[in-house]
Amino acid sequence: MIEVLLYGGLKKLVVESIPNANTIMLCEYIEGEQFHDLLRRLGLNLEIVGDCYINYTPANPDSVLHDLDLIELNQQG
Repeated sequence: MIEVLLYGGLKKLVVESIPNANTIMLCEYIEGEQFHDLLRRLGLNLEIVGDCYINYTPANPDSVLHDLDLIELNQQG
């Protein structure tokens, strides 16, 4: 499982999100999936997201994800 923390306008990806609270989405782990593949799976792309982190380290689009990773996604602008 991959835990995705959503910030700003990206919170709308979770219907039950609450303003002023953390919004967390749990995603199935897919072996060999890269960060940009996860974004595509969520209906996002690199032009929409701003600063992104994998386990508190700036994300690289080609980074391979691992089970139990923590992803933070911020909206551009």
